[in-house]
Amino acid sequence: MNIFSKKLYTFSCKFIQCCSLFLTLLLSAGALLCTCYSEDMETQVVLTRWDNPLITIPGTAAFLLFLGGILHFLLRQNHSPVKILRILILLWCSCLGGFLILSGRTVPAADALSVYSVAEALAEGDTSVIHPTASYLSYYPQQVGLTAFFEILIRIWKLLPFSVPAYHFIKCVYVGLLCVIILFQERIVHLLWNRESSDCIYLLLAGTNLPFIMYSSFVYGEIPSYAAATAGIYYLLKLLAQPGDPKTFGETRPDRDAALEKDPSRKRKAFFALLMILGLSLSVMLRKNNLILLIAALIVLVLEWARSRRHGLLAAALACALCCLGILPLVQKGYELRAGSELSSGVTASSYLAMGMQESLRAEGWYNGFNFTTYQEAGLDTELANKVSRQAISERLQFFREHPGYAAGFYLHKHLSQWADGTYASRQATIATFGGRSSFFDSLYEGSLSRYYIGFCNIYQNILYLGSLACFCFLWRRNRKSGNPPALYLYLGFIAVVGGFLFHTLWEANSRYIFLYSLLLLPYAAEGNRLIISAAGGRLSRLKRGMRHQ
Repeated sequence: MNIFSKKLYTFSCKFIQCCSLFLTLLLSAGALLCTCYSEDMETQVVLTRWDNPLITIPGTAAFLLFLGGILHFLLRQNHSPVKILRILILLWCSCLGGFLILSGRTVPAADALSVYSVAEALAEGDTSVIHPTASYLSYYPQQVGLTAFFEILIRIWKLLPFSVPAYHFIKCVYVGLLCVIILFQERIVHLLWNRESSDCIYLLLAGTNLPFIMYSSFVYGEIPSYAAATAGIYYLLKLLAQPGDPKTFGETRPDRDAALEKDPSRKRKAFFALLMILGLSLSVMLRKNNLILLIAALIVLVLEWARSRRHGLLAAALACALCCLGILPLVQKGYELRAGSELSSGVTASSYLAMGMQESLRAEGWYNGFNFTTYQEAGLDTELANKVSRQAISERLQFFREHPGYAAGFYLHKHLSQWADGTYASRQATIATFGGRSSFFDSLYEGSLSRYYIGFCNIYQNILYLGSLACFCFLWRRNRKSGNPPALYLYLGFIAVVGGFLFHTLWEANSRYIFLYSLLLLPYAAEGNRLIISAAGGRLSRLKRGMRHQ
């Protein structure tokens, strides 16, 4: 590695370490000090409540005590508890997901309904939904990938002798994809930290992540896109992990070191690269915002290539970029050829940026219809819509300059409404129903149980952010002592979180969009909470020994 490459790699590691400490500290402070939530499921106005530390801190400590107690019990009962716990958590999530399908009675609504309806029409042979003006896809062509996914599932469902709507089958598929996410992310945790205790804590966090389970009934792109993304991330990490990498905490880890002594063959590396490209490409196809994850992957691949001069990494980065950037245009072109009609370019990016600077009935920067209305009133003319949006941005910037206090408050509330909502809008996303729900679910969505759901999710979010903060603090401390930067790929998921934070500070806001970034933080939270529990357990043991000697 030449001097410039070494300096670039070291600077990048130090920069992302500083970002990790700053951002997780910011997120932890916001989550501990306040909670954002919605009470009225009709208006879905986001409210901000200042938290009582006498409740949230003991609640967070009790959750940590629960994790520590379960972990201690598992390690005492079995030398290898991960397999048993994995089966239990998968069964638990599958049962809860099935219960939501049977009793939650959720149906697609809003954009989810529009995409599903287009896919259903295409599955029945109606290609009129591919139209330059009179089509949902002409406003939002980025949804063609999810449309294709739904169409495939609907066609499969129509082969079976059942008369219920296909979206019930899609929800069953999503429950299976929850299990896929857990399995791949558990492998990611093991690959990063190589500790069974961290694996166990991850599985416990996955099993108690209620929004994660709630979203299995949300017939949209979050769950399938993240399932593909976790597979892509796992194989990317397999591709990057090398013998002689800096140890995560400067420790000797014989099992991990022995596993890496035998460098994977070129064929295996090519296989890992292929699966990485496939996973990330499908992820972008199903949810275009996952281009943020692609950018994070490309940053890591290029910097790891600069460090190691493994030219295969640069080739993998180029192939991944081409596939991820080309998959949506390819799917769109396929539909256009099939229908003999073309789609419009869609709602402009500048209108999303303008909307992200405006007030909304729900919260600052949330959807208020500006992007859709501007494009529609412009007659689907991209140039005119961009001109109107740029003017709106200019006016808003001028207003912010004249009222700096208002601007600061606007972006503070925009930030909190997204990152301090522990439910990640899971109730709002799954509120639509095809019939009356049971009293339990009525209470969960809008009754007394909703308060407990919000409270639990708030404490869970504290655990998520504080655990991530502890992990990054320990990484920074140990690497500072050793004088060596860590392998940059350890921060892959967090680089995507930083990208998402910056993107949604400027773009349209919604706490639902932050849900996937919360999942990316889970591997760090698992290790961080293990460190906290271990430190607390060690301190307790020393106290006990001290009391015995007195």
